Amino acid sequence: MRVAILADIHGNLPACEAVLEDIARVAPDYIVAAGDLALRGAHPRETVELLFDRCDSILMGNTDCYLAGHYLGGAYRERDHWKTELLQWTRDQLGEPWLKKLGALPFSQRYSPRKGQDLFVCHANPRNLEDSLDPTLDEATVRRYFQNLDAAACAFGHLHFPYRRRVGRLLIADVASAGIPRDGDLRPAYGVFTYTPKGWRVQIRRVRYPVRKATQALTAKRVPGGPLLIHKLVEARYRHHKALMEAARRHSGLPPPGPVLRPPPGANIPHTPTPLELPVVAPPMLLKQASGDEERHHATPVEEEPTQISGVLDLDG
Repeated sequence: MRVAILADIHGNLPACEAVLEDIARVAPDYIVAAGDLALRGAHPRETVELLFDRCDSILMGNTDCYLAGHYLGGAYRERDHWKTELLQWTRDQLGEPWLKKLGALPFSQRYSPRKGQDLFVCHANPRNLEDSLDPTLDEATVRRYFQNLDAAACAFGHLHFPYRRRVGRLLIADVASAGIPRDGDLRPAYGVFTYTPKGWRVQIRRVRYPVRKATQALTAKRVPGGPLLIHKLVEARYRHHKALMEAARRHSGLPPPGPVLRPPPGANIPHTPTPLELPVVAPPMLLKQASGDEERHHATPVEEEPTQISGVLDLDG
């Protein structure tokens, strides 16, 4: 059994199209959209329509809940004027029928290749829609979220920072974000869970897409909060990026990232910035390079074997 899971698309239609195109090449048995479908992008309705057409299962995310009028305990308050304006703008774009559908989405989905080997899919964690499973969380804290979960693997999103981890014998993986990645890589991410004789394994795939097309649409459609949304889209990282990256690598059994070796001044040796070196706002040349405007979309898979493995304030949702 093979299950492709994309999450946190956030109305980024060009990214969504690129991810679904790559998923078609992978040819999974099931496709799941694990929440946060529309809010924060220039094409909420088109994105939702595409996901409902292509996915076998669609789950509720916290921003889908906000759009449906249920504010939970989260970040969208009246004092954040651009956020309330963005909510209303997105609701107007979607229309009442789609808002009702978003409000009726299920919390989770299970896939059972055999007894006792379920894959559990949700938006943020098995308990609620808003708590992020940050890779820096200690073992005891993470275990509390999974203590009553009867499954062999769990896929989620919400943090926009893909990583995998072992919690006892349970394999967990953040597969997001397919719309606004925040791990220093502009390419959207999604996950492919495959059941093998040795259990579940997860592959995180990255896909190139026309970033400039997404940023230009935010401006052209005058999306409320557009400049800040563009900044987040091309910044692609959190303030505590280093701590997140170190924790994610540790859980994956990888060594900490080494120092970046730059050519000495005046050496006339070209230097291509790595994802960890991306500036706060990517310059046009780098943005064009990352967007893949002039090349065919393709994915860079990262193989993850469960047998090789031994948990914040959510800033994106």
